[in-house]
Amino acid sequence: MNELAELFRRIAELEKLKTEHKQTIEILQASEKKYRVLLENLPQKIFQKDKNSVYVSCNNNYARDLKIQPEEIIGKTDYDFYNKELAEKYRTDDKRIMESGKTEYIEEKYIQNGQDVVVQTVKTPLEDDKGNTIGTLGIFWDITERRQIEEQLKESEERYRTIIEYSNDMIWTLDTQGRFLFFNTRSEEITGFKLEDWKGKSFAPLIKKDELPKIIEVFHKTLSGEPQEYEVSVTKQDGINIILLVNTAPIYSKGKVVGTVSCGMDITERKKAEEQIKESLKQKLKNSNKQNRLLYYLIEGTRGGKTRALILRQLSEKSHNANQLATALNMDYKTIRHHLEILVKYGIITRNHDGHSVLYFVSNNIAESLYSFDDEKNQS
Repeated sequence: MNELAELFRRIAELEKLKTEHKQTIEILQASEKKYRVLLENLPQKIFQKDKNSVYVSCNNNYARDLKIQPEEIIGKTDYDFYNKELAEKYRTDDKRIMESGKTEYIEEKYIQNGQDVVVQTVKTPLEDDKGNTIGTLGIFWDITERRQIEEQLKESEERYRTIIEYSNDMIWTLDTQGRFLFFNTRSEEITGFKLEDWKGKSFAPLIKKDELPKIIEVFHKTLSGEPQEYEVSVTKQDGINIILLVNTAPIYSKGKVVGTVSCGMDITERKKAEEQIKESLKQKLKNSNKQNRLLYYLIEGTRGGKTRALILRQLSEKSHNANQLATALNMDYKTIRHHLEILVKYGIITRNHDGHSVLYFVSNNIAESLYSFDDEKNQS
């Protein structure tokens, strides 16, 4: 009786184990199916090879590229799908990875629909339960477009870097705290400073104290999104001040202002020239006023002024000698000579020998004043 009870108990345990085993198999099958669906729907190409680089399996995406069904890859090698050079390259990679036991990330050529493309491949060695290497698992995806974009960006970056570095103007960037991030070679040449000495430091010490509040205001306006143009005095390494004409604009990253970029032209010599021109004009105006007063005095303020006015009118039209003026004005030769000497003495007219006689001309700096004087007389 006890033996029969023990038998039933064992049968019940076996039934329980069978049920649990069946449930385990179902779970594993469901899990396998889930991962199989995942692998088949991944955009990457996936394959497995044995230790002789013979294909064991692949997913649909890879099979589609090879124009086969997934099960048809079993027993094939890279020589069946690629040219000799590429196939040997793939097999050399497999061997190296299996020997090293390390996963590798490889950027390499791949033929897709008859076209050369660039792929990113991840290959890792496969091991059995005892730790023996039994092959490789590979996953790869097309990065041709990404690589082309990267190359274009690199070319663009190099082009703009060349423009910036060889620009005749100073170019620099600041962060939102006004600290230098970069300035170009021309900036170093003009100021005498080196980027490594100023990177991460504020621009403020370079600005004259009386101009600093204005420049700080300009900087904050730029950070608020408003490009600015301004002139500023900057102290060079040797202590000499230069004047820069600066255009500055905000730098954006993801819609947010993260700093400023500025382009500065050294206009020190131009400003000096402008000051010289201003001073010259002031002096000319001053001299012109003196000449006008002198001219007025010689014509209106002294005896003989009328005669001198007639002489100047004749000379303003054409150069004459004394005889020609005496004839044209129907005056005594000596009287004409007397007034000519006065006008020469005060620089109103000049004289020159033409080889036969002395010709008289209205001085260049008097001609305009003379016309103005005539206009005033006519208006009065």
